[in-house]
Amino acid sequence: MNLRAEREDRLGGRNQKKGRWPLIAIIVIIAAVAVWFIAKPGDPEPPPVVIPDAPAPLPPAVEEEDPLISAAPSIPEREPEPQPALEDEEQPAAPEPLPPLEDSDNFTRDLLATHSDSDILANWLTSDSLLPKAVALIDNLAKGEIARKVLPTQAPEDPFKVVMEQDIAWLDESNFARYDTYVDAVTSIPPQTLANSFHTLRPLLETAYGELGRSGAGLDQRIIAAIDRMLLTPDHNGPFALERESVFYQFADPSLEALPSVQKQLLRIGPENRARIKNYLKELRVALLEGAPQQ
Repeated sequence: MNLRAEREDRLGGRNQKKGRWPLIAIIVIIAAVAVWFIAKPGDPEPPPVVIPDAPAPLPPAVEEEDPLISAAPSIPEREPEPQPALEDEEQPAAPEPLPPLEDSDNFTRDLLATHSDSDILANWLTSDSLLPKAVALIDNLAKGEIARKVLPTQAPEDPFKVVMEQDIAWLDESNFARYDTYVDAVTSIPPQTLANSFHTLRPLLETAYGELGRSGAGLDQRIIAAIDRMLLTPDHNGPFALERESVFYQFADPSLEALPSVQKQLLRIGPENRARIKNYLKELRVALLEGAPQQ
């Protein structure tokens, strides 16, 4: 029986009507990945987090250069698709303008509510400042960190289990099934659909990213870097020994414990779920970097 390791990490980081909704979902999909990073199995239940409706502007971000982020390719701009010539009486209606960022929550909910039956995504949509929160998640995931206080979540219902052998704690692989519904949510929207729609709401997303004190034009590189950071997770299938730090478990292997938080979480969900996430992210990355939309 293969055994797996899991650590309790206490630290956090920060058109057409039919085809338009998945654009915001490009951010939601990565945000959904973070849901099971935020819901740490075995943790004592955290107190509710209150996020103000209008947070004060952040100062310009200053951080050490991250080679992975700086080397990430930009998502190319797409030219508008050519429209067939129409008779004068058949002129197409002008596209609906995007709302201001501060008024985009209802717009986001309306676009997503009827296109996903995921309870996880529905729970996320009950919060406010949806796009700024999603962009903050991506910004942290690109660095391998987890913005644990951004989304309202709850831990998996089943208790976290370990197996004791000769006074050593090992992860019981039955824990992996606790993450199945989260992985289902992450992989529920076709990658190409998300990529085809990304460019529609790009101005709003870049505005939200600029409010973090960064250059809005750098958001596309941050998205690719977040994907790449997760894809760099080692395919280590265990068994993993655990050490207990207070009430939290951590990897006994120092090389695994030193991994970024996002990669440690991808180890915790088990090899099958990790493979599903990585395969999805590979398809999403390719779709985002393709120059022309595909039907």
